[in-house]
Amino acid sequence: MKERLENIQALRGGAALMVLFAHVKGAEIDYGGGGTILPHFLYMGVVGVDLFFLISGFVMTHVALSGARGGVAAKRFIYNRAARIYPVYWAATLILMLLYAGKHYFFAEATPFPNPVATFLLTPSDFYPLVPVGWTLVHEMYFYVVFALFVLWSAPKLPQFLGLWAATLLAALALGFFSANAWTKIAFNPLTFEFIAGAMIALAIRRGVTRLALPALLAGVAIFAVQSLFFADSLYPNVMGQFAWRAAIFTPPFALILYGAAAIERTSGKLAPAWLRKTGDASYSLYLIHVPAFLVVGKLVSLVVPDTRLDNILLIALFTASAIAAGFALHHFVERPLLGFTRRIGDRLFAAKSQTSVAPEKAW
Repeated sequence: MKERLENIQALRGGAALMVLFAHVKGAEIDYGGGGTILPHFLYMGVVGVDLFFLISGFVMTHVALSGARGGVAAKRFIYNRAARIYPVYWAATLILMLLYAGKHYFFAEATPFPNPVATFLLTPSDFYPLVPVGWTLVHEMYFYVVFALFVLWSAPKLPQFLGLWAATLLAALALGFFSANAWTKIAFNPLTFEFIAGAMIALAIRRGVTRLALPALLAGVAIFAVQSLFFADSLYPNVMGQFAWRAAIFTPPFALILYGAAAIERTSGKLAPAWLRKTGDASYSLYLIHVPAFLVVGKLVSLVVPDTRLDNILLIALFTASAIAAGFALHHFVERPLLGFTRRIGDRLFAAKSQTSVAPEKAW
């Protein structure tokens, strides 16, 4: 498999745009006036998070199986993952803190911040991080820690390890361990099955199981389209916090899409449009910064434009444009330099470039 997975990058871009447009829909309600323009089914874009989880399992399998195993490899693996997640996330958090401080200073509007330590460390908490989408990164860090155990523990093959993980998760859910505390709600969350499913798809692709690529991709797109267009009223928000149902409903179409996109690239070399792959490159920054962008745009527009239909149209356009511009700017001016800096530090710490760092800047 190639180090850079182009169609996986495109799926990242699509997932980030799904989340973006879902939040544009929510922001229109928060800041707009004169009713709403955007349709309810756009809310379904929040499950772009679920697609991210499958992609993460796929990419982590690619990374882990493309390098060495053992203690040094495990340390480099977890270093790469932490270096990928934390620096840009901290930058987005600090930007949002400054914006909230300005809102408090100029408009006397306070913002609760009950969990600063958990926010910065991305540890489990009963409250969302200050950057709300950070809740998904808590899951991601958990995934990485567990996968680091696979890299450290050289005895089992990945199918055995995934089977043990899935069995442990099922047993914990059956015994009612999920709701014990904030930590168990991460460790035993059914959304973990999405990560495991992505890893299993990567194994299948690596073993040459690619014959049904196009039918799988088309079927996945069709299933999700039906879910979104015909069942959005039932699914959002009703099942979004019911994680077992959420995983059961959305893993099948996204697994088909992930398998189809990866298999098509492997067998025929056909790639998604370049603009979508470029969006995938900036997807992490776009994912993190769109909420701060909405905060600025929403406040400014609400101060100068009266509540009318024109207000809504202007907000929708500015929310979308500002978020995309901010995402690409953060990617170019902050994310990429930080990735280069942390990679150089890692190379020095581990004395040589580790094979477990396959395309770390693309393996979110």
